[in-house]
Amino acid sequence: MKKIFMLMMFSVVSVFAFEHLNVMNIDEKLENKNVIVDFYATWCPPCKIMTKNMIAYDKVKSPDVTIYKVDVDQEPELSEKFGIRTIPTLLYFKNGKLIKQEVGIKTIPELKANVKKYLK
Repeated sequence: MKKIFMLMMFSVVSVFAFEHLNVMNIDEKLENKNVIVDFYATWCPPCKIMTKNMIAYDKVKSPDVTIYKVDVDQEPELSEKFGIRTIPTLLYFKNGKLIKQEVGIKTIPELKANVKKYLK
């Protein structure tokens, strides 16, 4: 029982490791920044893997890259605005402009390469 509780706590804490975007703050948060936005759902197993990868990537990423999350169940307007149909989906923004949208789990090396390709 202790292991299950600890696993659940890690899952909940890891989801809140990044600031969440909503319709009220997204424009301000994306302005003049290099940003990765992770669209996810709490019930989605691949999203949990992606969250773990994002946490690991956050420890080695360049300080000029910011990571935000959007819970598709909590922010359906944002999901609709960006055409999110599958999760996990990552959006790469440079200075508030959408550069690339990618679907599926990304590894840390893939995240590094994508940031170099899309945000540098």
